[in-house]
Amino acid sequence: MRKKINSIFVALVFAALTAFLAAGSAEAFCVYNKTDITFHVAQTRGGAFKKNIPPGGKECCDWQTKDCNPEGKRDSIVRFYVGSEPGYLLGWIIVCNDFPIKAEGWLTIEGKDDNYKCEAHSTP
Repeated sequence: MRKKINSIFVALVFAALTAFLAAGSAEAFCVYNKTDITFHVAQTRGGAFKKNIPPGGKECCDWQTKDCNPEGKRDSIVRFYVGSEPGYLLGWIIVCNDFPIKAEGWLTIEGKDDNYKCEAHSTP
């Protein structure tokens, strides 16, 4: 019985350690679309990040990747254009242009009914 309890304990510790290491290695900036339409998001300087993000969706890119963060530093500034996707029925909407966030941070696009804004976030 004691051997079985020890085996379960070891398995739980291993699972917890694996989850901790996986969370620690997920180093990415993310863009979250918390709106009612799809937005086109593209880096405006140096990076190659270009995505169409649907309502409620998110896209991320590892800040350690030169395609996403040419300077390669955690606190480097990466900049974004956020606008309606091409062909949007109600006209072209530009929410923000050359909008800065830290490479280890995230950007949220928020709002509804053609009243949208960009918000920058980062870990303390």
